[in-house]
Amino acid sequence: MKKLILLLSGLILISCGGGDDEDVTPVQTPQPELETSAPTIEFNTNLTCNTPMYSDTPDPNSEENNYKYFSYLWQTEEGKSTICLNSYTGVPEEAITLINEALFDASNRLGQLLPINITAYYNGISDLDLVMNNWKALKMTSEGFDPSDYTAAAGVEFENIHNGGQGEISQGIWESSEGRSKKVIYHEYFHIHQNSHTFYFEDTNNFGWNENRITDRSPSDYIPLVGPVWLEEGGADFAAVTFYSDNNLLDYNSFFTELLDEARDVITDAKTREDIVRLEDYNTGDNIRRFESSENPTGTSRKFAYQYTAGAIAHLYNLKTGRATLDNMILDYYRNLAELEREHYGEGYKYSFESSFGISIQEFYLEFDEFMLKPRDEQLTILELN
Repeated sequence: MKKLILLLSGLILISCGGGDDEDVTPVQTPQPELETSAPTIEFNTNLTCNTPMYSDTPDPNSEENNYKYFSYLWQTEEGKSTICLNSYTGVPEEAITLINEALFDASNRLGQLLPINITAYYNGISDLDLVMNNWKALKMTSEGFDPSDYTAAAGVEFENIHNGGQGEISQGIWESSEGRSKKVIYHEYFHIHQNSHTFYFEDTNNFGWNENRITDRSPSDYIPLVGPVWLEEGGADFAAVTFYSDNNLLDYNSFFTELLDEARDVITDAKTREDIVRLEDYNTGDNIRRFESSENPTGTSRKFAYQYTAGAIAHLYNLKTGRATLDNMILDYYRNLAELEREHYGEGYKYSFESSFGISIQEFYLEFDEFMLKPRDEQLTILELN
C-alpha cells in the first residue's frame, strides 16, 4: 500500500491510498504532550486515522442554563487541522490526489475547527463490510449509511462531535470532471464547516449546546441550529461554485445561470397547477418532503432541488445587490450562530441572518420571491450574469 502525507500551510492531510482493504490505517501523526487529569475515557493520543478520537462520549467540563460545554483533547493546532482520507480498494491514486486537493482548498479558505475523517470507497469493488464497520466505529452508531455509486455526504453531529467531523465519497463523484468533482467535495466540506460552528463558542474556545433545542422537533416551525435547509444547501453550493470559478475550474456565469434556470423551471412547472413556490417552503426537511411529493396541496409533486438551486441564487442575489459580502455569508453567519442561539433560543439563525445578510429573514423571503418572478433577462442583469 502506498501512503502519503501532505503537510501544507499548517494543514495535515493524511491519506491512505488504494490497496488491500485489510490495511487502511494511515500514517499516524504525533501529537504534543497535553497536560490534563487522567482521563477515564481512552483518547487516541496519536490521532490515528479511521479510529475514534475518544472511546466513549466524554463528560462535559461544565453545565449552565441547560447548556453542556466541552473542551476536547484534540483542540491543539495540530489536532483540529488534521484531515484523514481513508481510502479503500478500488480508489485510484488520482482520485486520492483530487479529493485531498479539494479538502485542502476548503480548509485553507474556510478554516477548520475539528479533525475530519473522510471515507472514500468504490461501490462494487471495496469491501463494504469493512467500510461500514470502520464508519460505524467513528460515528459510534449501529446504523450504517446507504452506499451508492454517487455517495457524497458530510457533517458534524452533537452525539459524536468528540470524534470530529466525518464524510463519505464514492466513485461517481471523482469520475466526473475535475471542476464538478471538486465542487461536490467542497460542498460537503462546507457542511462540516457550517455545522461545527453551530456548536463552537469563539470567545471561550469550547464547544457546547442545549440538547433540547436539537432534539425537540415538535414545533411545527422547527428550524435546525444551522438555519433553513435552503440556506444550508444553497450556501454550500454557492460557496463551492464561487471558489472553483475563482480557480478557473468552473465557468461562473454559466454555472449560476444553470442554477437560475433550474430554479425558474420549478416555479414555471408549479404554476401550471396554481402552486405558488416560495423560498420559505424550503426551510425544513419536512416541508420539502411534503411539497416534493403527492402530499403537496395540489396533489402533484413539485420538481426537485429548489433548496439547492434557489438557495445558491439567494446568496448570489445578496452578493450582487451589495447587501452582503462573500465573507459575511460563508464565514460571519456561521461564526455567530452559537452565541446568538444561546441568547435567543430557537432563533439564533434569524439574528445571525439579519446581522450577516443585512435584512431580516422574513423581509428577505418577500423580496427574493418577488425577484424570482421577474423576467429572466432582468434577473440576469441583477445577478450580473449577462
